[in-house]
Amino acid sequence: MEGRDGFVARGRGGLWGGKLKSKGTLITGRALGKRVNRETALPKIRASRSSALVLLGMGIYIAYLRRLGLGEVAESLEGLSLAALSAAIGLSLLMVGFNSLSWGRIAEELDLSASFGDLFMIYLSSIFANNLIPTGSFSGETARTYFLARIGGGGRYDAALASVAASRIITAVPFILGMVLGIGYIARLHAVPGWALTACFGMMVFSVSAGFAFVGICFEERWMQRTAAAAVGPLEKIFRRELDREVCSGAVAGFMRSMILLRERRGAILEALAWAIAGWISLVMVALAAFASLGVGVSPLAILAVYSVVIVFQTLPLGLPGGIGLVEILMTALFSAIGIPIHDAAAVTILIRLVQLWFLALLGGLSAFHLIRRIERGGEEPAPPAGSRGAGI
Repeated sequence: MEGRDGFVARGRGGLWGGKLKSKGTLITGRALGKRVNRETALPKIRASRSSALVLLGMGIYIAYLRRLGLGEVAESLEGLSLAALSAAIGLSLLMVGFNSLSWGRIAEELDLSASFGDLFMIYLSSIFANNLIPTGSFSGETARTYFLARIGGGGRYDAALASVAASRIITAVPFILGMVLGIGYIARLHAVPGWALTACFGMMVFSVSAGFAFVGICFEERWMQRTAAAAVGPLEKIFRRELDREVCSGAVAGFMRSMILLRERRGAILEALAWAIAGWISLVMVALAAFASLGVGVSPLAILAVYSVVIVFQTLPLGLPGGIGLVEILMTALFSAIGIPIHDAAAVTILIRLVQLWFLALLGGLSAFHLIRRIERGGEEPAPPAGSRGAGI
C-alpha cells in the first residue's frame, strides 16, 4: 500500500525477498537519511584491479600506435599550439560547469542546498569514479548521490538520487540527438571501416533502448520497486554489507515522490536542459580546439559529427576504465574516415583524451579526496525545514 506522503512497507515483502524488518512502518526522507548515514559509505575501490585494466588498455593502444608508426604520430604532435590546447582545457572545464548548473537547477527544486562550487567538485569526482570503475556511469552517479546527500542534502539519499537521475535524463537529450545525427553523417562516408560502422549502429541502438528503459523505470513505481529489489543483492556485494530492505523500500518511495514532483516543474526542466545543451556544445568544441592546436584543417561539421558519436561510446561499459584503448582506436579510425591523415588523426585523439580523460580524471580524484576529507571532518549540512517546496521528503 502506498500513501501520499510516504510508502507503507506492508505487502512489499514479496518484492524485497521477504526480508523487510518491520511491516506497516512509514518511512520518511529524514528518518531514512538518519538510518542510512549510520551505515553508508562509498564502496572501496580495488586499486590493483583498476590499475591492471588501465595497463591493459594502454597496452592495446600502444600496440595500435606502433602499428601506425609512433615516429610519425610524434611528428604530428610537434607543431602543437599551447594556446589552442589551453582553449580545449578551458572548454572542458566549461562543460563541467554548465552540467553542474543544469544539475543544480534540478537539485534546487528538491531543496538540496549544495553550492555551485560543491556541485562542480562532486561532478568532477563522478568523472573520476566513472573512469576508474567501468560500469557505464553507475559508479559516477553513485558518487554524485552519496556526496550530494552528505554535503547538501542532510542525508536525504532519495532526493539526491532523484536529482541525479533527472539530471542524467536531461543531459542525455543532446548527447543522443548528436549521436543520431553524427551516425547519419558517418554512414554516408564510404571510407568508414565496416567494424566501426557496426559498432556505431550497435551503440546507437543500445543507448536509445537503455535511455527509454531508464526513463520508464524512473517514473513507474512498480518497475522501480522491482529493479531496486533485484539490485539489492549486487549492491550488498559492492558495499560488502547487508542492506536494510525496509530502508531500501522507503528510499524508492521517496525517490518516486521526488521524480513526480520534478515532472511538474517544467520551467526548471527547460532551464536545466538549456544548461545541459551548453555543456554538450562545450564538450564537442573540445575536438575543434584540439584540431586547431595541431593546425589540421578539416570541415568543422565532420569533426562534430564524429566526436558526437565517440563521446557517447566512451560512456558505455566497455570493461576498461574510461574505455582506454578501445575509444582511442575507434576515434582515430573515424577521424581518418573523414579525410584526416591517419597520423594526424591519432595525434588529435591523444590530445582530446589527454584533456577529456586524464586531465578531468586527475581533477576528479583531487575533488573526491577533498570531499571525503570534508565529510570525515563532519562537513555535512543539516536537512532543510520540513514541508519546504512540497517535496514531502
